[in-house]
Amino acid sequence: MKQYETYKDSGIQWLGKIPSHWETIAMKFYFYMKGRIGWQGLKAEEFTEEGPYLVTGTDFEDGRVVWERCYHISEERFNEAPEIHVKKRDLLITKDGTVGKLAYIDSLPEKVSLNSHLLILRPYTDSISNHFMYWALQASNFEYYTGLAQNGSIMASLSQEKIGDYKLGLPSLNEQEIIASYLDYKVGQIDAAIKEKEAMLEDLKAYRTAIISEAVTKGLDKNTEMKDSGIEWMGMIPKSWDVVKIKHVLDYQSDPLRVGPFGSSLSGNDFKSEGYWVYNQRVVLDNNFTSTDTFISEDKYKEVRSFKVFAGDLLLTTRGTIGKVAIVPDTFHEGVLHPCLIRFRVDDSLVNKEFLAYYFNGTNMVLDQVKYNSNSTTIDVIYSYTLKELIISLPPLNVQNEIVTRLNKMVEIIDEMIKETSLSVADLKSYKSSVISEAVTGKVDLRDWKCKTANA
Repeated sequence: MKQYETYKDSGIQWLGKIPSHWETIAMKFYFYMKGRIGWQGLKAEEFTEEGPYLVTGTDFEDGRVVWERCYHISEERFNEAPEIHVKKRDLLITKDGTVGKLAYIDSLPEKVSLNSHLLILRPYTDSISNHFMYWALQASNFEYYTGLAQNGSIMASLSQEKIGDYKLGLPSLNEQEIIASYLDYKVGQIDAAIKEKEAMLEDLKAYRTAIISEAVTKGLDKNTEMKDSGIEWMGMIPKSWDVVKIKHVLDYQSDPLRVGPFGSSLSGNDFKSEGYWVYNQRVVLDNNFTSTDTFISEDKYKEVRSFKVFAGDLLLTTRGTIGKVAIVPDTFHEGVLHPCLIRFRVDDSLVNKEFLAYYFNGTNMVLDQVKYNSNSTTIDVIYSYTLKELIISLPPLNVQNEIVTRLNKMVEIIDEMIKETSLSVADLKSYKSSVISEAVTGKVDLRDWKCKTANA
């Protein structure tokens, strides 16, 4: 696309050059900006089933407010703060938590107010379109600025003052509307492509899970004779398979669970930016043994060497995303377990480690058992004694080997497809960002743009 005839230096670090006829403005001089001062005593128990709407950042979706998600408040509470009553064509922005999330109000119920984490942006003048501003504040320039300006060690925040200090290039009202309409059209196309790719990605992940689950619970031969496992939730299994508890296939000669119910007793104060590795949950979830962000000193390492990790160990996540397993490869860094992991070892004459990893990671059998045994729909933690009592269906070792060989080939193909699709999504999102930024900063001249309709 063509550029403008001439440009000038904006004098602004995050903006650079803009078209010569554009203005440079600071938002505080052109926008009414108001937010709720704290909660003004408003408590969650005051939320009602009907009445004026109370908008939060979690109600934003695709740049609009999903009114059905909103809380409600009483008329009295609504009337206490008229300065934050929302109007049509207002722009709402999150200033805490996920900073800079936007919602443009193109339609609204009769009465709407804000929670304490949002800010209303409303132009003082008719020469500024909030439709344009909705896109301008999604540009990489604003993202860069918020990175410089936000503060908060626990939760990121961006003050009203900092938002007011943001400077941007502003074209004429007519150009603003053309740019906004162009981005509605163009980004709409890109978003549709992203959603299509993301749907493909979910389908691939579901297919990957399905083939793993089928293989490790029913085998590869669909015509094999089946038998009742004797376990209600497990159902039918191949006739030659056994039902065993994990404790019966552990390698006790290496004393696999001597570390107790969890990994090491390390605490946050022990962790350093370099030193000996601490194998944490992220390593296991990503199955990535090439990097970690958690280390301990040599002195601390000597104290906790009983929690040392060795090649062939199975590492199990016990908190957060629990029940996932990774196998320590032959080439690894010397290090110890994070407190959120359990290390265990299996008898190689009974179990193929890769088969067991597929079983843990590719089925719901482990989590379902833990939930059932804990009489809870949620699980906070897995203990070593919980692990020992887990029941699995186990084929003969030669069948395990066949299943692993077949799955490795199939999963490799699917993983490559997942990788390619993920990269495609990332490329589309990067393209979307560049399209927005180039349009709202005047890097392309859109004055002659007209929407191409199907009937044109």
